Amino acid sequence: MDFLAGEGEMAQRIRAFDWASHPFGPPADWPQSLRAALSICLNSAFPTAIYWGPELRLLYNDAWAPIPGPRHPAALGQPAREVWSDIWHIIDPQFAQVIEQGQGLFAQEQMLPMRRHGIEEETWWNYSFTPLRDADGGITGVFNSGSEITENVIQRRNAEFLVAANNAFRTAPSPDQALRFSLAKLGELLGACRVGLRERTQIEGQVAFAMIHEWCAEGTPPSAEIAMPSQVGVSLQEKILSGEVTAAALSDADLEPASREYLERVGVVQGLGVPWVENGEVTSVIGVQWHKERVISAFDISAIERVLETTMGWIERERGRERERVMASEIDHRARNLLAVVQSVTRMTTGDDLAQVKADLEGRFAALSRVHGLLGQKRWVNVTFQELAEEELAPFGPDVFDRIEMSGPQVALSPTEAQVLAMVLHELTTNALKHGFLSTSDGRLALSWALPDTSRLDVCWHETGVPTNGPAVSDGQEGYGSVLLHEVVKGQLGGEMRREVGPGGIRFDLSYPRQADTPGPSPSEVLRPSPEAPAPARSVMIVEDDVIIAMDLAATLEEGGFARFGEFRDSQSALARLESERPDLAVLDWTLAEGTSEPVAAWLRENGIPFVVVSGQELSGAEDDPRRGAPLLIKPISYTALLSTLDRL
Repeated sequence: MDFLAGEGEMAQRIRAFDWASHPFGPPADWPQSLRAALSICLNSAFPTAIYWGPELRLLYNDAWAPIPGPRHPAALGQPAREVWSDIWHIIDPQFAQVIEQGQGLFAQEQMLPMRRHGIEEETWWNYSFTPLRDADGGITGVFNSGSEITENVIQRRNAEFLVAANNAFRTAPSPDQALRFSLAKLGELLGACRVGLRERTQIEGQVAFAMIHEWCAEGTPPSAEIAMPSQVGVSLQEKILSGEVTAAALSDADLEPASREYLERVGVVQGLGVPWVENGEVTSVIGVQWHKERVISAFDISAIERVLETTMGWIERERGRERERVMASEIDHRARNLLAVVQSVTRMTTGDDLAQVKADLEGRFAALSRVHGLLGQKRWVNVTFQELAEEELAPFGPDVFDRIEMSGPQVALSPTEAQVLAMVLHELTTNALKHGFLSTSDGRLALSWALPDTSRLDVCWHETGVPTNGPAVSDGQEGYGSVLLHEVVKGQLGGEMRREVGPGGIRFDLSYPRQADTPGPSPSEVLRPSPEAPAPARSVMIVEDDVIIAMDLAATLEEGGFARFGEFRDSQSALARLESERPDLAVLDWTLAEGTSEPVAAWLRENGIPFVVVSGQELSGAEDDPRRGAPLLIKPISYTALLSTLDRL
């Protein structure tokens, strides 16, 4: 039996098989056509099989043996219908065509949904069926050769998908729409019922993943918006947080109960999580879920990872652009606002001695410059009170700190707090240089601050070893510096400042709420002498969060013949006042520390009260820009233009 010669596995198995009890009978009795075909089959290095007889029973070589998976070697001699029950509905008509027509068949990129390992797999093949004839010319078998091309098909399909996804990201009008497209196409590619992108967050001290966007197949409801360890299982969450691609299926015998309950609750049998790691920490996860279990290939995971990489890269680029846009806008706004503050400081600094006025201006501008430099170094966050005080006192040299005692906790200030307190500290320091502890070698300063609770800051500036009967403690006419000490603290910070003079020296106590729900009262005193003329009829509301600018505006408007309705630091306090009284006109600083003046503008429009918008930013150009239609003055404004505009209104 030379046709069974060979040392290969299948040659040995066929020789050892009990053919006597098989429908084929002993190999010695096999027809010559089968012997010849089998000899070719066993000596071929290409995957080859023979289906013989009315039941198309299987004979195959070593190269073909892996194709049926765990069905080998039991598939030897078995009917094709039994071996390939999962794909019989596809190959049965092909066998019939070959046998009936007597012509060969070539199937290219044929998808066969095999269940070789108990789970349906998407497999792709190139194969041929060739009729085998007996001695009488009748067709009694089929010669089969072919190979699996699943990897090639999936790889090409994934590449086509990634090209389409990249095109979507390039052409989509927004990242959100591009993300929606990519997740939908990824779901279709993987035959999933849900695909979602989640972002890491914190809930009740626990790491959680909040849904950013989720695609669901038709008829599949969305899953929960938040995924926490208690919901999906601690072990699965730990694997994800370690950066590991993690899969779970109801068929897993050792699946954590919480994970099993989660899969059952969301109505799926299998799920996969692919994490995205930035700086050693998982920040996002793409989750894929299926209604029926499937084999997850390396190509599937690769496609998900590529989508995740593209998505996160796009999101980061868009966030970077948005940060740049916001930063540019914020820098422009802050620069214009600073110029407006400088303008107001200049206008409000008065005196008979030009040299002294110049000196006062230089000092106040220097104080503003120092605090802005400090804020810039700290990127406008976490400037502490002590840093602010040290920055203000540093120009007097390192020896001055031998006469200063500072004490207090670390208190991080907001940019608004820092700017106001810098001006206050500058005025106190200037006063100390002229008449206080810096004017004498015996002078000392004890500067302390405390947080009695998290919502209030108390500051004590206590000078000792100084004269207590000189200009520093005069109760005569107050200059701009004294006005600022009291009015800025009250108007900008909503706090109060007290001065005490006694044998122990001069003491200033400042206290203000750091997180007050409502801002402190606006300045209620006229900052400059009012003319003897009666109060004008046209009242003007000022909404401005910088008290220095508000003070200057109020004084300028009064000098221009307008009455003072009130100054307000935010929309909430302005609207509260409008419930009981109405102004004739309004001047609105658009960008406030908390939001904008849009709610006030809307109320004024609705009630027919004209207003002027003062802003550090030009109109956006959008039709729905809420400032459109109102006179707009860009900071730093011309007060002549403001008065003229109000007169016209």
